[in-house]
Parts: sequence; structure tokens; C-alpha cells
Amino acid sequence: MSEPDRVSLAFLWDKDDPGFSRRAFIKTMGFASAAGFLAACGSSGSGKSSGATTPKKAEAKTLNFYNWTDYIADDTIPNFQKETGIKVTYDNYSSNDELYAKLSAGGNTGYDIIVPTDATLVKMKHANLVQPLDLSLIPNVKNLDPRFRNAAYDPGNEYSIPWQWGTTGIGFDKTKVGGTVTDWDAFDLAAVKGRSSFLDEARDAFAMALFALGKDPNTTDDGDLDDAKDYLIDLKKKVKSITSDYQDPLKSGELLLAQAYSGDVFTIQADNKPNIDYIIPTSGAFSWVDSMAIPKGAPHPGNAEKFMNYILEPKVGAALTNFVNYGSPNKAAQPFISKDITGNPLIYPPADVLAKLPFQKDIGDDELKYSDRWTTVKSA
Repeated sequence: MSEPDRVSLAFLWDKDDPGFSRRAFIKTMGFASAAGFLAACGSSGSGKSSGATTPKKAEAKTLNFYNWTDYIADDTIPNFQKETGIKVTYDNYSSNDELYAKLSAGGNTGYDIIVPTDATLVKMKHANLVQPLDLSLIPNVKNLDPRFRNAAYDPGNEYSIPWQWGTTGIGFDKTKVGGTVTDWDAFDLAAVKGRSSFLDEARDAFAMALFALGKDPNTTDDGDLDDAKDYLIDLKKKVKSITSDYQDPLKSGELLLAQAYSGDVFTIQADNKPNIDYIIPTSGAFSWVDSMAIPKGAPHPGNAEKFMNYILEPKVGAALTNFVNYGSPNKAAQPFISKDITGNPLIYPPADVLAKLPFQKDIGDDELKYSDRWTTVKSA
């Protein structure tokens, strides 16, 4: 792709653009379809793949960055440009589906960095849409919390460097639910019957059921999955809808309770809705993480790895988190993050809660077990 073509894809970074005040919403986590898992993808788990992206020739001082809307601090890119002399072009997407469609359409998009959610990253790995990292060019990887160094979705950070993270729990109107909300059994409250929803995402919905049943949320056991399927079919009779578009209905009062992503609910609260609350279910829930990755055939992979290393600088990582109000995977940044954030147990859960918040695991072709049963749930 020529330089003019790339510039047409992305505008020059402008910190004064009103569209970049903060991230407005989180995302719909892409579910890996059966077709996405037909291509095998080997992973050593060491983070040092023979296919690493060490540049073999000098790269132009350019970086093309494709990120979520409102998900970066005002000074992140200007400071990187000043420090490295690399000109950054910046473009935005609003869902994992949009990102995946862009990359899977064929041809070189011209992007050097993308920020997929863990489930979508797994899907991209299997579809050969992302390339391994050269961690020798990202020495600040040592600053990551150990939880993010060998996460189930990308052991050893072979393909990704985490950006920010959060949880999947329950958003609800605490003034109208008619009871205490602590766990997934809140769907049984009389006041929320017909006014609740759960996510239109197979792995997230099944995780809710599996946690509620005391099972492994990443299980591939057929008996456990059948039990979870039956749980969801029964729950479907109680809710208003199966949807990932719950934000506006929750704000308007159309929904009183919803399985939700933490960032979505925090955004609703910030929109002068103090009646909306969020909890992490006591029986457990999935964590999610958005991570930086390099698309296959990216024109400037070396510059992408420089940017990843820059983001992992303690003060840079802290400034990002202080702006977007999500959890930071950067352990070295913790001393510089606002106490209002690190002291919030819904953003930084205590150790006993964190132990019940696993990441979604890459289960390969066994995703078919979920997709087949999800079809049954949706058609019941």
C-alpha cells in the first residue's frame, strides 16, 4: 500500500480533536466461529518465535495505529512522536467485528498495530491474521504483571502486549431490582423478570452458566457443557433479551439488570446515572484484556514494537490508565496510577476475587462444542 493510500486510511494524530476525549464504550467480544479455527497455529509459549518480526531493513519513520474509539491519553502519541521521531497516523474502530472484518477482507490494510480483545486475538491467530512479536525489541515486557505474561489466550506474549483490562459481571439499577445483587442468581429476582439480558456472545454466556453451576468456565467436557446449555435455555425464559447492546436500555430503565462488561457500566455511571451499579459475581466471571498486536504483513513492525515498548514504560502506562480508567497490566506503572483507580475494587479486585477471574482460554477446535450448543440455546 502506498503512503497516500495509508494516509487516506488514517488521520494524523491531533490531540485537540473533540472525538478523542476518552473511550466512550468497550466492545462486543468477537466469538471465534468454527471456520476461524480450521487453520492450525503453532505456539511455543516462549514468546520467542522463529517467525518473530525483527525488521530486516530500515523502516520509514511511520506508524499506522488502529485502535478503539476514545481509548488513549491525549499525550500518548505526541510524546512518542517527540521521543522517537516516528510519525503516527491514527484510525479508530468501534467493535471487534469491525476490526476482524477489516483484516479478513484480504489485502494489506497498512496498519502496524491493532488492539483486539483476547477472544478476537485468538480468532485472528488461528486465521493467520497476526504475526509473532520479537520480544527482544520489547525489553519492557518485564514490567508486565505476571498474570499477563502467561495468560491463557496468548502464553508468553508470543503475539500480543496487553493494553488495558477489565471484567465481565452484572450491571443493574440498584434502586429497582428489589433485592441484593451479589451473584448470577440475581436473574431470579422477581423485579427483573422480563427486564434483564445476557450477552449475545457464546463463550461469555456459557461462562456465566458454568460459573453459576460451579464448573470450569473454559471446560470442554460435554456433560458440563450440556448442563450449561440447559441452564441458559431456562434462563432465556426469564430474560427480556439476549443482547450485547444493553447500555442504552440499562440507562433508560428498559432493562434493570444485564450481564455486562465493566467498562460499559462505568461509562453509564459517568453519564450521570448513579443509580446504575456494577458487581463482580461472587462465584466468578471472565476477565477480558485488550492487547496490542501486529497484523500479518504490517509495513512497519519494528516501529510497532518500539511503540509497544514505549507503552510499557511505567509513567507512560500510568498516564494511559489515569485517562481511560481501566485496569493496567503494567505492574511497574502502579505507583503512578491514581489511587482512585487502584483503590477501586471493581477495577483492581483484591487477590481472592482476582483468583476467580480467569481469562478466556484458547481451546482450539473445541470451540465447535460451544458454537453448536449456542445455536441450540438461541433457537430454543
